[in-house]
Amino acid sequence: MPQIEGGTVEDTWGARDVPVLNAAVALLEQSYMVTVSDIAERTGLELAGVARSLEAMDPTYVDFRKTETGGDPRFWYVYKVTPAARQKVGQWPTAESLVDRLATAFSEAADRETDPDQQERLRMAARLVGDTVRPAAIEVAASVVGDPAAGAAGVRPPAARDPAEGDSAAGDSARAD
Repeated sequence: MPQIEGGTVEDTWGARDVPVLNAAVALLEQSYMVTVSDIAERTGLELAGVARSLEAMDPTYVDFRKTETGGDPRFWYVYKVTPAARQKVGQWPTAESLVDRLATAFSEAADRETDPDQQERLRMAARLVGDTVRPAAIEVAASVVGDPAAGAAGVRPPAARDPAEGDSAAGDSARAD
């Protein structure tokens, strides 16, 4: 459990907040707004716990609205979820998750491949994407999926590299042919 001065803080993310966020995103695919009651029913959590979770996630993940109900949270509602919420629950890819999925897919394709030469090429692609060129792959994926958070990785897209910084993998490959 995380420690703070004077005691411990309960970790609510996995047990409470993730199920609430998953439910909010899923239910908003079916309706233009979702009540605390809807989410509680979907998750099996108590109304008060769902309301506390939504308050904690507002405004980062949800637009949570409290109506005048005398403190009764049954009719408080989520008006919308943010792009960050959709990424967090996996509905929208992040640059990192896309690169991870590609590396896994190359590895799985290698496992299914019967030609040893092609199998080795697929394993190499998995290693390259998942490790060797991962930072650059994340930058490229960020430009495809529009993930501004990936720009913080500090890697410039290949087109923006200064040729004076050294040979690129593409340049080495082109010369080897």
